[in-house]
This record gives sequence, C-alpha cells and structure tokens, in this order.
Amino acid sequence: MASPERKGLVPFTRESLEVMEQHSAKKHSEEHKEDLKPNTDLEAGKELPFVYGNLPRAMVSEPLEDVDPYFKNKMTFIVLNKKRTVFRFSASWCTLSPFNSVRRTAIKILVHPFFRLLILISILIDCIFMSMTDLPKWGPALQNTLLGIYTFEILVKLIARGIWAGSFYFFGDPWNWLDFSVTLFEHISRYSPPNFISIFRITRNLRILKIIPLNQGLKSFVGILIHCLKKLTGVIILTLFFLSIFSLIGMGLFMGNLKHKCLRWPQENETETLHNRTGNPYYIRETENFYYLEGERYALLCGNRTDAGQCPEGYVCVKAGVNPDYGYTNFDSFGWTLLALFRLMMQDYPEALYHQILYASGKVYMIFFVVISFWFAFYMASLFLGILAISCEEEKQRAAEKAKKIELELQQALTELQEGNKAAETKTTEIEMKKRSSTSMITSLDMLDDATIRHKEELRKSRKRCPFCWYRFAKTFLIWNCSPCWLKLKEFVHMIIMDPFTDLFLTICIILNVHFLALEHFPMSLETNNILNIENQVFIGIFTAEMIFKIIAMHPYGYFQVGWNIYDSLIVFHGLVELYVTHCHGLAVFRSFRVLRIFKLGRYWPTFKILLLTLGNSIMALKDLVLLLFTFIFFSAVLGLKLFGSNYKIYVCNIDEDCQLPRWHMHDFLHSFLNVFRILCGEWIETLWDCFKVAGQFSCIPFYMMVILVGNLLVSNSCFKIFLENCIVVWHFHNVDL
Repeated sequence: MASPERKGLVPFTRESLEVMEQHSAKKHSEEHKEDLKPNTDLEAGKELPFVYGNLPRAMVSEPLEDVDPYFKNKMTFIVLNKKRTVFRFSASWCTLSPFNSVRRTAIKILVHPFFRLLILISILIDCIFMSMTDLPKWGPALQNTLLGIYTFEILVKLIARGIWAGSFYFFGDPWNWLDFSVTLFEHISRYSPPNFISIFRITRNLRILKIIPLNQGLKSFVGILIHCLKKLTGVIILTLFFLSIFSLIGMGLFMGNLKHKCLRWPQENETETLHNRTGNPYYIRETENFYYLEGERYALLCGNRTDAGQCPEGYVCVKAGVNPDYGYTNFDSFGWTLLALFRLMMQDYPEALYHQILYASGKVYMIFFVVISFWFAFYMASLFLGILAISCEEEKQRAAEKAKKIELELQQALTELQEGNKAAETKTTEIEMKKRSSTSMITSLDMLDDATIRHKEELRKSRKRCPFCWYRFAKTFLIWNCSPCWLKLKEFVHMIIMDPFTDLFLTICIILNVHFLALEHFPMSLETNNILNIENQVFIGIFTAEMIFKIIAMHPYGYFQVGWNIYDSLIVFHGLVELYVTHCHGLAVFRSFRVLRIFKLGRYWPTFKILLLTLGNSIMALKDLVLLLFTFIFFSAVLGLKLFGSNYKIYVCNIDEDCQLPRWHMHDFLHSFLNVFRILCGEWIETLWDCFKVAGQFSCIPFYMMVILVGNLLVSNSCFKIFLENCIVVWHFHNVDL
C-alpha cells in the first residue's frame, strides 16, 4: 500500500554528490547525533517497498539518491532493476566516477537479472562437471568458457563497485573474496608446475559455494549460522576442554589394554621345538597363534582382572599383536584417545568400543563410559541446542520488532488515508449542496465521481487472479441452477452429503481401505488377490459417489474452490485410471499410489490435519535451509571425490583382500554423496578407518570433522529447531481456534 505522501525516487546527479561531500565534511552534524540505524527493508538485495511509489522506466538501472536516511550522508547511491531489487554502491572516487560511462555500463550489466541468471547457469553446469570422474573431449573447452565467464563477472564487479575493502566495494564483501581467490588460483594453475595443480584443483571446488550469494534466503541463513557459530565458540572450547580431560583419564586407565590377546601356549606334551618358539619374540606376533571366535575378524580380547574377559583353556592373556579396527581403536596416545572419546560423544557405534574395553579391562570401567555418555551425549548436546535456540530467538525477536515497526507505519498510513477520505467526503457534501447553483461545480463533481468509480474498478480488477472472461465462463457453466426440480435434488443431496454421519461413514471407509492395503503380501493366493481387487473397486465406487454428490450439492464452481475437494478428485481419477492400466505391462506402479488415500483423513481428523499443516509449514520454512544443507552435502561430496577418489582405486588392496572396492567409498560422485550423507546420519567411524587405510590420517580427519561439525551439529540442528517452532505455532493456533 502506497503512503499518502510518497517518498519519490530522485536521480543521483553531480549536485547530489556535492551535497553529500559537504555534509560528510562536517564532523559534528545533526545526522550523527540522531544515532540512525539502517532500514532492514532497504537492505541491498531486497525489493524496494511499494510505499516509495511506482518505478518509472527512465529510472531502471540508473543511479538514484539513497532513500535510506541512514545512508543519506554516507556517500552512497542505489540502483534498481526491473524487479525493484536494491543495489547499493559507493559514490566515492576510489576507481571511477559514478558518472563515468564505463562504470555506469558495468552497473547496468551487474544489476540486470540476466547477468545473475547467466552466473547461476554457469555454476550449475560447473557443478555437473565437478561431479564427473571422466570428462568428455569437449570438457576442457567448456571449462575455459566457464573460466572466461567468471573472469568477466569479476571485472564487471570490480568496475561497478570499485577496488576497495570498505562497505559496498568489491573487497568489502567476503563472497567476492571467495570468487576472486578461486578464479585467481585457477588462472595460476594454468601456468604452475604439475605438483601444485592438484592443490589448485581442490580450491576450485569452492566455486560451488557461489550459489549461496545468488539466493537471498541462503545468504540470510548463512549469516544466521555464522552468528550462531560465534556464540558456539565458548561451548566448543568447553567441549574440547572436557574431551582433553577425559582423554588423559582414558589414557591412564586403558593405555595398551586393547592389545591384550589370548595366545596359544604350548603344553608339556608338545615338542621342544614349540617350547623354544615361545622364547622367540616373533612367536607372539604370528596371528595364527591367537584365539579367534568363529566368524570374527579380530582376535579375542582378554584381561588380567577377574571381571575382564578370560581366555579358553590352553591360551594365556598377553599384551601382543595390534589394536582392533586396523589398529585405529586404542588409548595408547592422546590423539587416538581423543578420537575414541569423540566417537563416544557422537554416539557412533559405541557398543563395540564398550565391549572391547570391558573385555580388556573389566566390567567396573562401565562407570567411565556411563559418565562420558551422560556428559557429552546429553549435557553438551543440550548446550549446543540451547545456544542455537537462543540465537534463533534473537533473530525471531528482531523479526518481530521489524514487523511491529511495519505495522505502526501501516497504521499511520491508514490513519492518514482515513483522514483524507473524510476530507474528501466533506468536500463531496459541499459540492452536492452547491450543485444546482454552479455549473462548474457539477463538472467537478462528475470528475470526482468518475475518479472514484475508476479507482474502485481498478482495485476490483487488481484483486482478481484470473482474467474476467474466465469468471464469466465459470459463473455461466460451473454454477448449475437449471430448474426447480434440480434445486430440490441439490438441497436433498446437500443435506445427505453434509450430514455428520456421512463424514463418519467416509472416515470408516478410509480406515478400512488402509487396512485392506496393509493385507497385501507376497506371494498371494488367487482368492486373496480377487478379494482385494473387489474391495478396491468398492472403495473407488464409494469415493466416486462422494465426489459426484458433493459436485451436485456445491456446484463445480464451489466444489473446486476447496483444496481438500481437489485432492479427493485426484484420488478418484487415479483410482479410475488404475482400473484400466493396472494390468498393462510396466504400469503396475500405479498400485503404490493407493496409499495416498490415507491423507483423506486430514479432512475428518483434526489432529492429523494439524500434523499435515505442521509438515507443510515446516517445509516452507525450511526450504532455504534444506537447499543450504543440500549445497553443503554436494560440496562435501565433490571435495571428497577430488581428495580421496583416486586413492580408493590405487590402494584398494589395503582395505579388501580381493582388491575390490567396498560398499562405502568415494571413488565416484554417487558413492561419495552417499558416504557424506551417511556421515551426517551419524555413522562415520567405519568409513573413517577405510579412509585412513587409503589416504592417511592427516587428510581424512579434517574432512570428516568438517562434515560432522558443520553439517550435523549446526545445519541439521537448525532444521530440527525450525520444525519444532512450526509445531508449537500450529498447535497454539489450533488451541486458540478451539
């Protein structure tokens, strides 16, 4: 809604620049004493509010005076594109003048929606090629083209914004630093030695993150997550402190214990040669002399305490061999102990480590693991969620204050508009009183009436979402008022179909239909199959009759105005189509869509309806965050492919006796994507051991820690937080309605 006093858009001229320079030269101006804050509605990247009036064509992509009072004397100007998106630039002379033709051309290119679309398409194509292991023959030519587009983008931004590190300059935006660095490294890789090319290729994967600044929602969520990460710094330091303390305690309790194995000891009746072998230090290193349980890969652990694991007859417990899990699970050094306790904190396969320590050290040490599980899995995790909740609540309060401010402005505008309407009514009354005495007054009154009628007509047309011809067609052919007999039939059908007992009957039918769907199994006898087919036809007939009766009772025009009715009609059409295509080869998949009938309960079951509404609201609220999570998973998958993909193929014999790739690897993009998704689901320690075997510890640990900490602790918890907020909001409104 436009304000009665529209704040007009003024072109940015040399006189405007001179006025700004004069005001900025005053150190103690009144504007500095007012302590103004930037208007959140006028931030760069947002659409210009309609209170500022229409945007003339002559002002599109042209420099305009900044409408935000905070930037009135900050040496800035704005540019609006066709979508009214705000772009803010610096008006200083660090590079080129705001009135320079080259800079104005660069600004027009930068703010044009096609430029942003070109960059987005280039990034998506680049992402597809990053996920490929073998590029086609024309792949290098396309990569050179994409590099040229990115270089052109940086040049346009440099000319339009200026080479400076202040606000609204090129290097004042961290995302521009990312673009510049990645593009520069790729240019350097063209002329660098072969040993450094792999390093620059890895940095090239950061280009995937260019998608984030192109989407305002993603950019906002990244800002919120960075804000949360700053608040989580204290919790992270506290967690590392407690992990270090428990690691030192674990080293003192279990150092070397996981090397305890049951060693076969020669008996008295065995040969002297075997007795001599026991004195040989290499004897206890031979794995065939250890005791193995059937089907187990590692030797049986044991301990010298009475409550620890005991060896069978003929074997003695000695500290020999290697640690379990390729030797990576142990408490022999601070680093390995820290990894073991981090695994316990993340609750990834903890029962295996429990059993290993209890076998090797004794059952009394169960208390140690109980304390660690309680402290980290509950207390520290609650701290993380608490900090995230506080950060989200702060953002929510800021949004509420912003909404309150907008509401006050709208109320003020409405008050002024009402006062204006009252003045217009008073003026109209005076005109009517003098209508007979003055011909000019009559003319004025006619003009006023015409303007009022025209305004109402424009308002009425603006509220319509469809052309007028469609409304005429709908009212003519979709509202059935044929004859008195038809109207009586309509009233009778309306009374039946809208009766509460009819709703109860339909609810029972839906529940029975779901029950019969659950009775399907494989293999089914011919008799059972025929019974299920008959019941399916019966329920299709019931739902079809429901749709027909409701169309008669409500007219097609009224029936299809309700969302649930549209869903019911789609279910009916699917059932009717299924009767004809279910026997066709390759179209039996239609049977799986029968389960969608269960969602018809949302109309008759309030609690189920609330759950569906909660899921819908959560999906809408999480769309940007889910897109951010997918971007992070894609980036991590490509990074894992580039870092470890070739190693899994070269050193595959280190992790498999038959030199075959295991189920979880990162040799190709699909398996790398699934591996990253598995890490986010909390199962990562086994794949980390394989990564150690093929790529080494110093490259695998940073990658896995990045995926776990950023993806699991930050983004996934934020999704859970937003979902809970939507649940609370929906339940609150439901209780209010009740």
